[in-house]
Amino acid sequence: MKIVFSAFVVLMISIEAASGQPAAPRPNIIMIIGDDMRYDSFEPTGGPSWFDSPSINRIAYEGASFENYYCVYSLCTPSRSTMMTGLYAHSNGSIDGDTPYFPWLPTIATILDSAGYHTGMIGKFGVYFVPQPGWDYWMGRTKFANGEYLDPKFNVNGIVKTIEGNVTQIITDTTYRLVSEIDTPFFVCIGHQAPHQPAIALPASEGIYASEEMPVPANFFPYNSFYPSFLYANVPPLTETVIVSDLEKYFECLKDIDRNIEDIFDVLSDRNLLDNTLLMFTSDNGFLFGEHALKGKELPYDPSIKLPMFIRYPAWFNANTLVKIPMGLTVDIAPTLLEAAGVNEEPYHFQGLSLHKLANGELTRDKMLYENIKYADTTGKFRPSIRSIRSNNYKYNLYFCEELTEEFFDLEADPAENFNLIKDLQHADLINQYRYELDSMRIALNGTLAADNVLKPCYLVINRQIESINYVEDPFPVLDILSNPFKETITARFSTSSKGPVEIFVYNQLGQLMFSDKIMTENIGNRSTLNFDASYLPAGIYCLTARQNGKLCNEFIVKE
Repeated sequence: MKIVFSAFVVLMISIEAASGQPAAPRPNIIMIIGDDMRYDSFEPTGGPSWFDSPSINRIAYEGASFENYYCVYSLCTPSRSTMMTGLYAHSNGSIDGDTPYFPWLPTIATILDSAGYHTGMIGKFGVYFVPQPGWDYWMGRTKFANGEYLDPKFNVNGIVKTIEGNVTQIITDTTYRLVSEIDTPFFVCIGHQAPHQPAIALPASEGIYASEEMPVPANFFPYNSFYPSFLYANVPPLTETVIVSDLEKYFECLKDIDRNIEDIFDVLSDRNLLDNTLLMFTSDNGFLFGEHALKGKELPYDPSIKLPMFIRYPAWFNANTLVKIPMGLTVDIAPTLLEAAGVNEEPYHFQGLSLHKLANGELTRDKMLYENIKYADTTGKFRPSIRSIRSNNYKYNLYFCEELTEEFFDLEADPAENFNLIKDLQHADLINQYRYELDSMRIALNGTLAADNVLKPCYLVINRQIESINYVEDPFPVLDILSNPFKETITARFSTSSKGPVEIFVYNQLGQLMFSDKIMTENIGNRSTLNFDASYLPAGIYCLTARQNGKLCNEFIVKE
Protein backbone atom coordinates (compact mmCIF):
# COMPACT_ATOMS: atom_id res chain seq x y z
CA MET A 1 0.00 0.00 0.00
CA LYS A 2 1.23 3.47 -0.90
CA ILE A 3 1.16 6.29 1.69
CA VAL A 4 1.33 9.84 0.38
CA PHE A 5 1.18 12.79 2.77
CA SER A 6 0.18 15.42 0.24
CA ALA A 7 -1.13 18.84 1.15
CA PHE A 8 -4.58 17.59 0.28
CA VAL A 9 -4.35 14.62 2.67
CA VAL A 10 -3.11 16.88 5.47
CA LEU A 11 -6.05 19.20 4.78
CA MET A 12 -8.51 16.30 5.03
CA ILE A 13 -6.97 15.18 8.34
CA SER A 14 -7.22 18.73 9.66
CA ILE A 15 -10.89 18.98 8.70
CA GLU A 16 -11.66 15.69 10.44
CA ALA A 17 -9.85 16.76 13.61
CA ALA A 18 -11.56 20.15 13.72
CA SER A 19 -15.06 18.80 13.19
CA GLY A 20 -14.80 15.67 15.29
CA GLN A 21 -16.48 13.81 12.41
CA PRO A 22 -14.76 11.54 9.87
CA ALA A 23 -14.50 13.09 6.43
CA ALA A 24 -16.72 11.58 3.75
CA PRO A 25 -14.82 8.91 1.83
CA ARG A 26 -13.47 10.09 -1.47
CA PRO A 27 -15.01 8.26 -4.41
CA ASN A 28 -13.19 5.70 -6.48
CA ILE A 29 -13.11 6.57 -10.18
CA ILE A 30 -13.23 4.24 -13.18
CA MET A 31 -13.06 5.81 -16.62
CA ILE A 32 -13.85 3.52 -19.58
CA ILE A 33 -12.87 4.85 -23.03
CA GLY A 34 -13.97 3.14 -26.23
CA ASP A 35 -12.15 3.77 -29.51
CA ASP A 36 -13.94 5.42 -32.47
CA MET A 37 -17.29 4.88 -30.75
CA ARG A 38 -20.34 6.82 -31.92
CA TYR A 39 -22.96 8.57 -29.83
CA ASP A 40 -25.94 6.85 -31.44
CA SER A 41 -24.95 3.22 -30.78
CA PHE A 42 -26.71 2.52 -27.48
CA GLU A 43 -30.27 2.24 -26.24
CA PRO A 44 -30.13 5.43 -24.10
CA THR A 45 -28.96 7.42 -27.13
CA GLY A 46 -31.22 5.98 -29.83
CA GLY A 47 -29.17 2.99 -30.94
CA PRO A 48 -30.56 0.03 -32.91
CA SER A 49 -33.37 -1.80 -31.10
CA TRP A 50 -31.65 -5.15 -31.58
CA PHE A 51 -28.38 -4.10 -29.93
CA ASP A 52 -28.44 -5.13 -26.27
CA SER A 53 -25.74 -3.63 -24.05
CA PRO A 54 -27.27 -3.88 -20.55
CA SER A 55 -24.13 -2.99 -18.59
CA ILE A 56 -23.32 0.08 -20.67
CA ASN A 57 -26.97 1.11 -20.50
CA ARG A 58 -26.95 0.60 -16.75
CA ILE A 59 -24.38 3.38 -16.31
CA ALA A 60 -26.73 5.79 -18.10
CA TYR A 61 -29.98 4.56 -16.58
CA GLU A 62 -28.62 4.55 -13.02
CA GLY A 63 -26.91 7.89 -13.56
CA ALA A 64 -26.69 10.59 -16.22
CA SER A 65 -26.55 10.62 -20.01
CA PHE A 66 -25.28 13.76 -21.74
CA GLU A 67 -27.24 14.47 -24.92
CA ASN A 68 -24.73 16.99 -26.27
CA TYR A 69 -21.19 15.82 -25.64
CA TYR A 70 -18.38 16.26 -28.19
CA CYS A 71 -14.68 15.78 -28.73
CA VAL A 72 -12.64 18.86 -29.51
CA TYR A 73 -10.25 16.89 -31.75
CA SER A 74 -11.48 13.79 -33.56
CA LEU A 75 -8.35 11.62 -33.48
CA CYS A 76 -7.26 9.01 -30.94
CA THR A 77 -4.09 10.40 -29.37
CA PRO A 78 -4.96 14.13 -29.39
CA SER A 79 -8.38 13.34 -27.92
CA ARG A 80 -7.04 11.11 -25.13
CA SER A 81 -4.34 13.69 -24.41
CA THR A 82 -7.06 16.33 -24.08
CA MET A 83 -8.92 14.13 -21.59
CA MET A 84 -5.83 13.59 -19.47
CA THR A 85 -4.52 17.16 -19.46
CA GLY A 86 -7.74 19.20 -19.57
CA LEU A 87 -6.17 21.21 -22.42
CA TYR A 88 -6.84 21.50 -26.15
CA ALA A 89 -4.34 19.84 -28.49
CA HIS A 90 -2.91 23.23 -29.49
CA SER A 91 -2.05 23.78 -25.81
CA ASN A 92 -0.96 20.27 -24.75
CA GLY A 93 1.20 19.60 -27.84
CA SER A 94 -0.46 16.39 -29.05
CA ILE A 95 -1.47 17.44 -32.54
CA ASP A 96 -1.44 14.09 -34.36
CA GLY A 97 -1.45 10.33 -33.77
CA ASP A 98 2.32 10.15 -33.21
CA THR A 99 2.95 13.17 -30.99
CA PRO A 100 2.63 12.98 -27.19
CA TYR A 101 1.47 15.79 -24.98
CA PHE A 102 4.19 17.87 -23.34
CA PRO A 103 5.78 15.72 -20.61
CA TRP A 104 5.88 18.52 -18.04
CA LEU A 105 2.10 18.97 -17.99
CA PRO A 106 0.11 17.75 -14.98
CA THR A 107 -2.44 15.05 -15.81
CA ILE A 108 -5.39 13.49 -14.03
CA ALA A 109 -3.08 10.65 -13.01
CA THR A 110 -0.28 12.80 -11.56
CA ILE A 111 -2.71 15.06 -9.72
CA LEU A 112 -4.80 12.25 -8.20
CA ASP A 113 -1.71 10.19 -7.42
CA SER A 114 -0.24 13.09 -5.46
CA ALA A 115 -3.58 13.45 -3.65
CA GLY A 116 -3.42 9.90 -2.31
CA TYR A 117 -5.24 8.00 -5.03
CA HIS A 118 -4.02 4.60 -6.19
CA THR A 119 -3.86 4.74 -9.96
CA GLY A 120 -3.97 2.14 -12.70
CA MET A 121 -3.95 2.38 -16.50
CA ILE A 122 -4.93 -0.57 -18.73
CA GLY A 123 -5.07 -0.63 -22.52
CA LYS A 124 -4.73 2.08 -25.13
CA PHE A 125 -3.28 5.42 -24.13
CA GLY A 126 -2.17 6.74 -27.51
CA VAL A 127 1.46 6.83 -28.54
CA TYR A 128 2.92 6.34 -25.07
CA PHE A 129 4.77 3.05 -25.11
CA VAL A 130 6.54 3.47 -21.74
CA PRO A 131 4.95 3.96 -18.29
CA GLN A 132 3.88 7.54 -17.76
CA PRO A 133 4.19 9.58 -14.55
CA GLY A 134 1.36 9.27 -12.05
CA TRP A 135 0.43 5.62 -12.69
CA ASP A 136 1.12 3.07 -9.95
CA TYR A 137 0.14 0.28 -12.34
CA TRP A 138 0.76 0.60 -16.07
CA MET A 139 -0.28 -1.87 -18.76
CA GLY A 140 -0.30 0.19 -21.93
CA ARG A 141 -0.36 -0.81 -25.56
CA THR A 142 3.03 -0.36 -27.18
CA LYS A 143 3.49 2.40 -29.73
CA PHE A 144 3.43 0.24 -32.84
CA ALA A 145 0.66 -2.12 -31.75
CA ASN A 146 -2.44 0.02 -31.98
CA GLY A 147 -3.83 -2.00 -34.89
CA GLU A 148 -3.31 -5.44 -33.38
CA TYR A 149 -6.26 -7.30 -31.85
CA LEU A 150 -4.65 -10.76 -31.58
CA ASP A 151 -1.57 -11.56 -29.46
CA PRO A 152 -0.86 -7.86 -28.83
CA LYS A 153 2.17 -6.28 -27.20
CA PHE A 154 1.82 -4.43 -23.90
CA ASN A 155 4.26 -2.51 -21.77
CA VAL A 156 3.61 -3.84 -18.27
CA ASN A 157 5.28 -1.60 -15.69
CA GLY A 158 8.25 -1.05 -17.99
CA ILE A 159 8.55 -4.53 -19.50
CA VAL A 160 7.29 -5.18 -23.04
CA LYS A 161 5.33 -8.43 -23.30
CA THR A 162 3.42 -10.22 -26.03
CA ILE A 163 0.22 -11.55 -24.47
CA GLU A 164 -1.70 -14.28 -26.23
CA GLY A 165 -5.36 -13.75 -27.00
CA ASN A 166 -7.75 -11.01 -28.10
CA VAL A 167 -6.90 -7.53 -26.82
CA THR A 168 -10.41 -6.94 -25.45
CA GLN A 169 -10.32 -10.13 -23.37
CA ILE A 170 -6.84 -9.29 -22.10
CA ILE A 171 -8.02 -5.82 -21.01
CA THR A 172 -11.15 -7.35 -19.43
CA ASP A 173 -9.21 -9.94 -17.42
CA THR A 174 -6.62 -7.41 -16.27
CA THR A 175 -9.32 -4.93 -15.26
CA TYR A 176 -11.06 -7.56 -13.15
CA ARG A 177 -7.84 -8.45 -11.32
CA LEU A 178 -6.80 -4.84 -10.72
CA VAL A 179 -10.19 -3.58 -9.53
CA SER A 180 -10.44 -6.65 -7.26
CA GLU A 181 -7.16 -5.83 -5.52
CA ILE A 182 -6.38 -2.11 -5.75
CA ASP A 183 -6.53 -0.08 -2.53
CA THR A 184 -9.08 2.68 -2.17
CA PRO A 185 -9.48 5.41 -3.15
CA PHE A 186 -8.46 4.47 -6.67
CA PHE A 187 -8.50 5.89 -10.17
CA VAL A 188 -8.48 3.29 -12.95
CA CYS A 189 -8.47 4.21 -16.65
CA ILE A 190 -9.48 1.49 -19.13
CA GLY A 191 -8.56 2.33 -22.71
CA HIS A 192 -10.23 -0.12 -25.04
CA GLN A 193 -8.94 -0.62 -28.55
CA ALA A 194 -12.37 -1.89 -29.60
CA PRO A 195 -14.25 -1.07 -31.76
CA HIS A 196 -11.40 0.53 -33.76
CA GLN A 197 -11.35 -0.69 -37.36
CA PRO A 198 -10.40 -3.24 -38.58
CA ALA A 199 -12.27 -4.80 -35.68
CA ILE A 200 -11.92 -8.38 -34.46
CA ALA A 201 -14.52 -9.47 -31.92
CA LEU A 202 -14.23 -12.27 -29.38
CA PRO A 203 -15.49 -15.68 -30.58
CA ALA A 204 -18.62 -15.36 -28.40
CA SER A 205 -19.65 -12.25 -30.36
CA GLU A 206 -18.66 -13.18 -33.90
CA GLY A 207 -21.65 -13.29 -36.21
CA ILE A 208 -24.29 -12.62 -33.57
CA TYR A 209 -25.75 -9.71 -35.58
CA ALA A 210 -25.46 -11.25 -39.04
CA SER A 211 -29.25 -11.36 -39.46
CA GLU A 212 -29.85 -7.81 -38.20
CA GLU A 213 -30.34 -4.74 -40.39
CA MET A 214 -27.33 -2.48 -39.92
CA PRO A 215 -28.00 1.27 -39.46
CA VAL A 216 -26.68 2.45 -42.82
CA PRO A 217 -27.29 6.22 -42.81
CA ALA A 218 -30.11 7.69 -44.84
CA ASN A 219 -27.67 10.20 -46.36
CA PHE A 220 -25.33 7.58 -47.79
CA PHE A 221 -24.64 9.67 -50.87
CA PRO A 222 -21.81 12.09 -51.63
CA TYR A 223 -22.04 15.84 -51.47
CA ASN A 224 -22.74 17.18 -54.94
CA SER A 225 -22.05 20.87 -54.35
CA PHE A 226 -20.49 23.31 -51.91
CA TYR A 227 -18.12 20.83 -50.26
CA PRO A 228 -14.32 20.84 -49.66
CA SER A 229 -12.47 19.40 -52.63
CA PHE A 230 -10.30 17.02 -50.58
CA LEU A 231 -13.25 15.04 -49.18
CA TYR A 232 -13.34 12.49 -51.99
CA ALA A 233 -9.75 12.78 -53.21
CA ASN A 234 -7.51 9.71 -52.98
CA VAL A 235 -10.17 7.55 -51.34
CA PRO A 236 -11.50 4.27 -52.73
CA PRO A 237 -15.17 3.99 -53.70
CA LEU A 238 -17.32 3.35 -50.64
CA THR A 239 -20.12 0.80 -50.95
CA GLU A 240 -23.04 -0.15 -48.81
CA THR A 241 -21.64 -3.69 -48.57
CA VAL A 242 -18.47 -2.36 -46.94
CA ILE A 243 -20.43 -0.22 -44.47
CA VAL A 244 -22.72 -3.10 -43.48
CA SER A 245 -19.72 -5.38 -42.86
CA ASP A 246 -17.91 -2.71 -40.81
CA LEU A 247 -20.99 -1.95 -38.72
CA GLU A 248 -21.58 -5.62 -37.95
CA LYS A 249 -18.01 -5.98 -36.61
CA TYR A 250 -18.36 -2.65 -34.78
CA PHE A 251 -21.40 -3.81 -32.81
CA GLU A 252 -19.80 -7.19 -32.10
CA CYS A 253 -16.89 -5.37 -30.43
CA LEU A 254 -19.25 -3.11 -28.47
CA LYS A 255 -20.85 -6.26 -27.09
CA ASP A 256 -17.41 -7.37 -25.89
CA ILE A 257 -16.94 -4.04 -24.09
CA ASP A 258 -20.33 -4.50 -22.44
CA ARG A 259 -19.15 -7.80 -20.96
CA ASN A 260 -16.08 -6.01 -19.57
CA ILE A 261 -18.34 -3.51 -17.81
CA GLU A 262 -20.52 -6.31 -16.45
CA ASP A 263 -17.40 -7.67 -14.70
CA ILE A 264 -16.66 -4.21 -13.30
CA PHE A 265 -20.15 -3.96 -11.80
CA ASP A 266 -19.74 -7.42 -10.28
CA VAL A 267 -16.40 -6.75 -8.59
CA LEU A 268 -17.51 -3.33 -7.28
CA SER A 269 -20.63 -4.92 -5.81
CA ASP A 270 -18.60 -7.73 -4.27
CA ARG A 271 -16.31 -5.18 -2.63
CA ASN A 272 -19.28 -3.01 -1.54
CA LEU A 273 -17.81 -0.09 -3.48
CA LEU A 274 -20.39 0.46 -6.20
CA ASP A 275 -22.22 3.51 -4.89
CA ASN A 276 -19.00 5.25 -3.87
CA THR A 277 -17.44 4.78 -7.31
CA LEU A 278 -17.81 7.23 -10.17
CA LEU A 279 -18.22 5.18 -13.35
CA MET A 280 -17.63 7.12 -16.57
CA PHE A 281 -18.21 5.62 -20.03
CA THR A 282 -17.21 7.54 -23.14
CA SER A 283 -15.17 7.48 -26.36
CA ASP A 284 -12.13 9.28 -27.72
CA ASN A 285 -13.91 10.30 -30.93
CA GLY A 286 -16.78 9.33 -33.19
CA PHE A 287 -16.75 7.76 -36.65
CA LEU A 288 -18.42 8.28 -40.02
CA PHE A 289 -20.03 5.10 -41.34
CA GLY A 290 -21.19 6.22 -44.79
CA GLU A 291 -22.66 9.65 -44.08
CA HIS A 292 -22.20 11.44 -47.41
CA ALA A 293 -20.20 8.44 -48.66
CA LEU A 294 -17.50 9.19 -46.06
CA LYS A 295 -15.79 6.83 -43.65
CA GLY A 296 -13.52 7.63 -40.73
CA LYS A 297 -12.90 10.51 -38.34
CA GLU A 298 -11.00 13.83 -38.08
CA LEU A 299 -13.72 15.70 -40.00
CA PRO A 300 -15.94 18.21 -38.11
CA TYR A 301 -19.27 16.54 -38.97
CA ASP A 302 -21.34 15.36 -36.01
CA PRO A 303 -20.95 11.57 -36.50
CA SER A 304 -17.19 12.19 -36.18
CA ILE A 305 -17.30 14.47 -33.12
CA LYS A 306 -20.42 13.57 -31.10
CA LEU A 307 -19.77 11.00 -28.36
CA PRO A 308 -21.54 9.06 -25.63
CA MET A 309 -20.98 10.33 -22.10
CA PHE A 310 -22.59 8.29 -19.32
CA ILE A 311 -21.77 8.88 -15.65
CA ARG A 312 -23.02 6.79 -12.74
CA TYR A 313 -22.32 8.48 -9.40
CA PRO A 314 -25.28 8.61 -6.97
CA ALA A 315 -23.75 11.52 -5.04
CA TRP A 316 -24.17 13.64 -8.16
CA PHE A 317 -26.89 12.20 -10.36
CA ASN A 318 -30.23 10.55 -9.76
CA ALA A 319 -31.18 7.61 -11.92
CA ASN A 320 -32.33 8.41 -15.48
CA THR A 321 -30.86 11.91 -15.51
CA LEU A 322 -30.77 13.32 -19.04
CA VAL A 323 -28.53 16.36 -19.46
CA LYS A 324 -29.79 18.15 -22.57
CA ILE A 325 -28.74 21.75 -22.97
CA PRO A 326 -25.21 22.39 -21.68
CA MET A 327 -22.56 21.32 -24.17
CA GLY A 328 -20.00 18.91 -22.70
CA LEU A 329 -16.52 18.39 -24.19
CA THR A 330 -13.59 15.99 -23.86
CA VAL A 331 -11.60 18.86 -22.36
CA ASP A 332 -14.05 18.76 -19.43
CA ILE A 333 -13.05 15.34 -18.10
CA ALA A 334 -10.06 16.49 -16.04
CA PRO A 335 -11.92 19.20 -14.05
CA THR A 336 -14.88 16.81 -13.62
CA LEU A 337 -12.83 14.05 -12.03
CA LEU A 338 -10.86 16.46 -9.85
CA GLU A 339 -14.11 17.90 -8.53
CA ALA A 340 -15.33 14.40 -7.65
CA ALA A 341 -12.06 13.72 -5.82
CA GLY A 342 -12.27 16.99 -3.90
CA VAL A 343 -9.12 18.41 -5.50
CA ASN A 344 -8.94 22.11 -6.30
CA GLU A 345 -8.57 22.53 -10.08
CA GLU A 346 -7.56 26.21 -10.06
CA PRO A 347 -3.76 25.69 -9.99
CA TYR A 348 -3.91 23.69 -13.23
CA HIS A 349 -5.60 26.25 -15.51
CA PHE A 350 -7.72 23.73 -17.37
CA GLN A 351 -9.47 24.86 -20.54
CA GLY A 352 -12.57 22.78 -19.74
CA LEU A 353 -15.40 22.91 -17.23
CA SER A 354 -16.79 20.36 -14.80
CA LEU A 355 -19.53 18.27 -16.40
CA HIS A 356 -21.21 18.12 -12.99
CA LYS A 357 -21.33 21.90 -12.75
CA LEU A 358 -22.61 22.14 -16.31
CA ALA A 359 -25.33 19.61 -15.55
CA ASN A 360 -26.56 21.33 -12.38
CA GLY A 361 -26.57 24.79 -13.98
CA GLU A 362 -23.69 26.22 -11.96
CA LEU A 363 -21.79 26.75 -15.22
CA THR A 364 -22.98 26.94 -18.81
CA ARG A 365 -21.61 26.67 -22.34
CA ASP A 366 -23.45 27.27 -25.60
CA LYS A 367 -20.61 27.04 -28.16
CA MET A 368 -17.53 24.89 -28.67
CA LEU A 369 -14.29 25.07 -30.63
CA TYR A 370 -13.26 22.07 -32.73
CA GLU A 371 -9.81 21.74 -34.27
CA ASN A 372 -7.78 19.42 -36.45
CA ILE A 373 -4.19 20.45 -36.95
CA LYS A 374 -2.12 19.51 -40.02
CA TYR A 375 1.48 20.62 -40.26
CA ALA A 376 3.29 18.73 -43.05
CA ASP A 377 1.66 16.57 -45.71
CA THR A 378 3.21 13.19 -45.00
CA THR A 379 0.24 11.22 -46.33
CA GLY A 380 0.03 12.82 -49.75
CA LYS A 381 -3.66 13.54 -49.19
CA PHE A 382 -3.15 17.30 -48.78
CA ARG A 383 -5.72 17.57 -46.02
CA PRO A 384 -5.92 21.04 -44.50
CA SER A 385 -6.15 22.12 -40.91
CA ILE A 386 -9.71 22.66 -39.71
CA ARG A 387 -11.26 25.01 -37.19
CA SER A 388 -14.96 24.92 -36.35
CA ILE A 389 -17.36 26.56 -34.00
CA ARG A 390 -20.52 24.67 -33.09
CA SER A 391 -23.51 25.91 -31.12
CA ASN A 392 -26.72 24.07 -30.34
CA ASN A 393 -28.21 25.48 -33.55
CA TYR A 394 -25.44 26.12 -36.07
CA LYS A 395 -21.99 24.98 -37.15
CA TYR A 396 -19.32 26.93 -39.04
CA ASN A 397 -16.33 25.05 -40.49
CA LEU A 398 -13.22 26.79 -41.79
CA TYR A 399 -10.71 24.75 -43.85
CA PHE A 400 -7.19 26.10 -44.28
CA CYS A 401 -7.20 25.96 -48.09
CA GLU A 402 -5.57 28.18 -50.70
CA GLU A 403 -9.06 29.29 -51.72
CA LEU A 404 -11.65 30.29 -49.12
CA THR A 405 -13.32 27.02 -48.11
CA GLU A 406 -16.12 27.18 -45.54
CA GLU A 407 -19.27 25.36 -44.49
CA PHE A 408 -22.26 26.59 -42.52
CA PHE A 409 -25.03 24.27 -41.34
CA ASP A 410 -28.38 25.00 -39.75
CA LEU A 411 -28.46 22.09 -37.29
CA GLU A 412 -32.09 22.62 -36.31
CA ALA A 413 -33.41 22.43 -39.86
CA ASP A 414 -30.69 20.10 -41.13
CA PRO A 415 -29.24 17.93 -38.31
CA ALA A 416 -27.68 15.54 -40.86
CA GLU A 417 -25.56 18.41 -42.27
CA ASN A 418 -26.74 17.77 -45.81
CA PHE A 419 -26.87 21.38 -47.02
CA ASN A 420 -23.98 23.82 -46.80
CA LEU A 421 -25.55 27.28 -46.52
CA ILE A 422 -22.33 29.23 -46.93
CA LYS A 423 -23.58 30.88 -50.18
CA ASP A 424 -27.07 31.59 -48.85
CA LEU A 425 -27.58 35.35 -48.70
CA GLN A 426 -30.29 35.02 -46.06
CA HIS A 427 -27.69 33.63 -43.64
CA ALA A 428 -24.90 36.07 -44.56
CA ASP A 429 -25.06 38.14 -41.37
CA LEU A 430 -25.19 35.04 -39.16
CA ILE A 431 -22.25 33.50 -41.03
CA ASN A 432 -20.19 36.65 -40.45
CA GLN A 433 -21.07 36.50 -36.78
CA TYR A 434 -19.79 32.94 -36.55
CA ARG A 435 -16.58 33.87 -38.39
CA TYR A 436 -15.88 36.52 -35.78
CA GLU A 437 -16.83 34.20 -32.93
CA LEU A 438 -14.46 31.53 -34.22
CA ASP A 439 -11.62 34.06 -34.22
CA SER A 440 -12.56 35.24 -30.73
CA MET A 441 -12.75 31.72 -29.33
CA ARG A 442 -9.38 30.79 -30.81
CA ILE A 443 -7.80 33.85 -29.20
CA ALA A 444 -9.49 33.17 -25.86
CA LEU A 445 -8.19 29.58 -25.87
CA ASN A 446 -4.74 30.53 -27.21
CA GLY A 447 -5.48 28.49 -30.31
CA THR A 448 -3.44 30.61 -32.70
CA LEU A 449 -0.58 28.29 -33.65
CA ALA A 450 1.24 29.84 -36.59
CA ALA A 451 2.83 26.58 -37.72
CA ASP A 452 -0.42 25.03 -38.89
CA ASN A 453 -1.60 28.05 -40.84
CA VAL A 454 -0.11 26.62 -44.03
CA LEU A 455 -2.76 26.74 -46.73
CA LYS A 456 -3.25 23.49 -48.65
CA PRO A 457 -4.25 23.10 -52.34
CA CYS A 458 -7.97 22.65 -51.78
CA TYR A 459 -11.09 24.67 -52.50
CA LEU A 460 -14.87 24.71 -52.25
CA VAL A 461 -16.40 22.60 -55.02
CA ILE A 462 -19.45 24.39 -56.42
CA ASN A 463 -20.66 21.64 -58.77
CA ARG A 464 -18.93 18.29 -58.78
CA GLN A 465 -17.87 16.61 -62.01
CA ILE A 466 -20.10 13.57 -61.99
CA GLU A 467 -17.76 11.58 -64.25
CA SER A 468 -15.11 11.53 -61.53
CA ILE A 469 -17.28 9.47 -59.18
CA ASN A 470 -17.14 5.70 -59.52
CA TYR A 471 -19.54 3.46 -57.62
CA VAL A 472 -18.80 -0.18 -58.26
CA GLU A 473 -21.49 -1.64 -56.03
CA ASP A 474 -24.97 -0.82 -54.76
CA PRO A 475 -25.30 2.14 -57.15
CA PHE A 476 -27.54 5.04 -56.29
CA PRO A 477 -28.60 8.01 -58.38
CA VAL A 478 -26.37 11.08 -58.33
CA LEU A 479 -27.30 14.70 -59.02
CA ASP A 480 -25.05 17.52 -60.11
CA ILE A 481 -26.67 20.95 -59.89
CA LEU A 482 -25.38 23.01 -62.82
CA SER A 483 -27.30 26.18 -61.98
CA ASN A 484 -26.73 26.99 -58.32
CA PRO A 485 -27.80 29.62 -57.41
CA PHE A 486 -30.53 29.66 -60.11
CA LYS A 487 -33.00 32.28 -61.37
CA GLU A 488 -35.64 30.80 -63.67
CA THR A 489 -34.58 27.25 -64.46
CA ILE A 490 -33.07 24.44 -62.40
CA THR A 491 -30.49 22.63 -64.48
CA ALA A 492 -29.27 19.33 -63.09
CA ARG A 493 -27.14 16.55 -64.45
CA PHE A 494 -28.42 13.13 -63.47
CA SER A 495 -26.52 9.85 -63.39
CA THR A 496 -27.69 6.31 -62.67
CA SER A 497 -26.63 2.80 -63.55
CA SER A 498 -29.91 1.26 -62.40
CA LYS A 499 -33.13 0.63 -64.28
CA GLY A 500 -36.50 1.96 -63.25
CA PRO A 501 -38.26 5.29 -62.97
CA VAL A 502 -36.62 8.25 -61.24
CA GLU A 503 -38.81 10.52 -59.12
CA ILE A 504 -37.80 14.17 -58.75
CA PHE A 505 -39.01 16.33 -55.85
CA VAL A 506 -38.38 19.95 -54.86
CA TYR A 507 -39.12 20.96 -51.24
CA ASN A 508 -38.96 24.33 -49.54
CA GLN A 509 -37.31 24.94 -46.16
CA LEU A 510 -40.50 23.97 -44.33
CA GLY A 511 -40.50 20.59 -46.03
CA GLN A 512 -43.45 21.45 -48.26
CA LEU A 513 -43.47 19.82 -51.70
CA MET A 514 -43.20 22.48 -54.41
CA PHE A 515 -42.65 20.33 -57.50
CA SER A 516 -42.50 16.65 -58.50
CA ASP A 517 -41.93 14.68 -61.67
CA LYS A 518 -41.28 11.10 -62.75
CA ILE A 519 -38.77 10.25 -65.46
CA MET A 520 -38.08 6.90 -67.11
CA THR A 521 -34.37 6.10 -67.30
CA GLU A 522 -34.72 4.70 -70.81
CA ASN A 523 -35.84 8.17 -71.85
CA ILE A 524 -32.88 10.01 -70.36
CA GLY A 525 -29.98 7.54 -70.61
CA ASN A 526 -27.53 6.81 -67.85
CA ARG A 527 -26.18 10.36 -67.71
CA SER A 528 -28.28 13.27 -68.90
CA THR A 529 -28.92 16.95 -68.32
CA LEU A 530 -32.40 17.85 -67.06
CA ASN A 531 -34.11 21.24 -66.95
CA PHE A 532 -37.02 22.20 -64.67
CA ASP A 533 -39.02 25.41 -64.83
CA ALA A 534 -38.71 27.15 -61.45
CA SER A 535 -39.77 30.66 -62.41
CA TYR A 536 -42.79 30.46 -60.09
CA LEU A 537 -40.70 29.70 -56.98
CA PRO A 538 -39.98 32.60 -54.62
CA ALA A 539 -36.38 33.37 -53.66
CA GLY A 540 -35.02 31.07 -51.00
CA ILE A 541 -33.45 27.67 -50.27
CA TYR A 542 -34.84 24.44 -51.67
CA CYS A 543 -34.03 20.77 -51.53
CA LEU A 544 -33.90 18.84 -54.82
CA THR A 545 -34.36 15.10 -54.27
CA ALA A 546 -34.05 12.21 -56.71
CA ARG A 547 -35.38 8.78 -55.73
CA GLN A 548 -34.87 5.52 -57.61
CA ASN A 549 -35.50 1.98 -56.36
CA GLY A 550 -35.69 3.22 -52.77
CA LYS A 551 -32.33 5.04 -52.93
CA LEU A 552 -32.16 8.81 -52.50
CA CYS A 553 -29.83 11.64 -53.31
CA ASN A 554 -30.46 15.21 -52.19
CA GLU A 555 -29.01 18.59 -53.05
CA PHE A 556 -29.67 22.02 -51.65
CA ILE A 557 -30.26 24.77 -54.21
CA VAL A 558 -30.71 28.52 -53.88
CA LYS A 559 -32.97 30.78 -55.91
CA GLU A 560 -31.76 34.35 -56.09
